[in-house]
Amino acid sequence: MAAGAVSAQTFNLGLEAGANFSNLVGSDVSTYENSQSFAANKLGFVGGGFLQLNFSDMFAIRPELLYEQKGNQFSGSTSGVELDYVEVPVLVKLSTGLPVINPSVLLGPSFSWNTLAQNAGGTLSGINSSDVGLMGGLEFDFGKFLLSGRYEMGLENVQNGKNVQNGTFTVLAGYQFM
Repeated sequence: MAAGAVSAQTFNLGLEAGANFSNLVGSDVSTYENSQSFAANKLGFVGGGFLQLNFSDMFAIRPELLYEQKGNQFSGSTSGVELDYVEVPVLVKLSTGLPVINPSVLLGPSFSWNTLAQNAGGTLSGINSSDVGLMGGLEFDFGKFLLSGRYEMGLENVQNGKNVQNGTFTVLAGYQFM
């Protein structure tokens, strides 16, 4: 039998909430929604929880369960497209391992399921029920508190037959209670 050092794997549970600044991107955006022009990012809520599996001080895998409001606003209007999702990012967290302020890089895929698709005229038809995206960002841990900024690029079309995807900047604050 070979003897080796085994380190205990630890985990953290936490809650996080913040804001999404989302936009619709793709070659068909100019013809999307009756040719109205999109000018501004849509401000939306994002919140949920996470389980962080720590393999060392510098490496962790963190699945999250989030509710996210995405979409876009029309030029010169407060109305636009609202697309809400239940999202499961599965992120790799690469940290510096510093004790007081610990900067980290977050990378990984996200899997989303659409829960709401509407505009000022009502419910939108032909919206894809799911989305897959790539997410990357930075996080700063301050003990049990965290602050992160990320960008998610949707890989699936929002609506059938249209080359339009979600593009979302997210800012989150969180607390690790375990």
